[in-house]
Amino acid sequence: MRTLLVSGIYRPEIGGPATYVPSLAEQLIKQGFKVDVITLKNSQADKIVEPWAVKFIIRDQFLGLRFIKTVFSIFLKSLSSNYVFANGLYQETALSLLVLRKKSVAKIVGDPVWERATNRGDTSLGISEFNRSDLRIKHKIQRIFLCWSLNRFTSITCPSKELEVLVKNWGVTKPITCIPNGIAPVMEQVNTQEFDLITVCRLVKWKNLDKLIITNARNKTSLVIVGSGPEEEILRKLANDMNSNVTFTGLLNEELVLNYLFRSKVFVLISSYEGLSFSLLQAMACGLPSIVSEIQGNMDVVTHEQEGIVVDASQDDSLIAAINLLLNDPTKRSILGKNSLVKVNSKFSQTVQINKVISQLVNGVNP
Repeated sequence: MRTLLVSGIYRPEIGGPATYVPSLAEQLIKQGFKVDVITLKNSQADKIVEPWAVKFIIRDQFLGLRFIKTVFSIFLKSLSSNYVFANGLYQETALSLLVLRKKSVAKIVGDPVWERATNRGDTSLGISEFNRSDLRIKHKIQRIFLCWSLNRFTSITCPSKELEVLVKNWGVTKPITCIPNGIAPVMEQVNTQEFDLITVCRLVKWKNLDKLIITNARNKTSLVIVGSGPEEEILRKLANDMNSNVTFTGLLNEELVLNYLFRSKVFVLISSYEGLSFSLLQAMACGLPSIVSEIQGNMDVVTHEQEGIVVDASQDDSLIAAINLLLNDPTKRSILGKNSLVKVNSKFSQTVQINKVISQLVNGVNP
């Protein structure tokens, strides 16, 4: 049996789909499936070698040409595939499914229309407010096309109940199953505690990294930012202007990401929105306590004062107090870190969660 996996991003890029799709591919191969991947990459990025076939389509080319190439590539691979799984590139995949009608699952981890509008400066609204607002014409058209595309799939999966509600409100009528993300066990290492704070994410506006950099400067702490994205140049300038002690690593492979996590004291994620952050699970698997914003995607994972500290990211004093509390109390850090490790291993098993997705894909029923 052959499965086609489609994703807009892929490792070593940072982001849920970039990490999730290879993990899904590994599990499918263990179960005897043959796997093909179609994804995008920047023209300057190096190709990577995988145990499965990966077709990279250049991201930074004329959009219309890229769209046609992507649709054609998905169509050709779908001809010989029994199942299709898309973690991005939904419109391109949907056009192929319109003709081939394969068993298919789309995994939704956010609102692409809101993300695009935020990145382009078209809106300053949060994801919930954006979805309740009267959208501009171009955003309404994007939403209609997205909804049409998702309704071409056999079923939908998403990592949180909050997102499940949003997707239904878009007008998606196909069955939607909430399957949280999972994480594989991480080999224990000695934490050298060289850095006070660390975050791992795509450098986009809703991650609120500007607030973290400013707070880091005021607190005279050290911060590692792992990842890249459209805000990188702006954030580097801000760190320099604020004389904030920030190490920008750029894109790293998983081994190096883990290396930095095991060199840090506290993981911080103060996003305005998260579906369910893989990076947060990864930090917990390394035994790190966390400071997270009080949004549902984070609170689905972290209980306040159990695995970390939940803060109101809009209040600078709240973030400063949480950082000082954990950095000044090694015992508390240790307790929260151990709780994090126990929770992630017991409730967020990667194998269990991925098998649920495979079951949904193959059997066409809710796991």
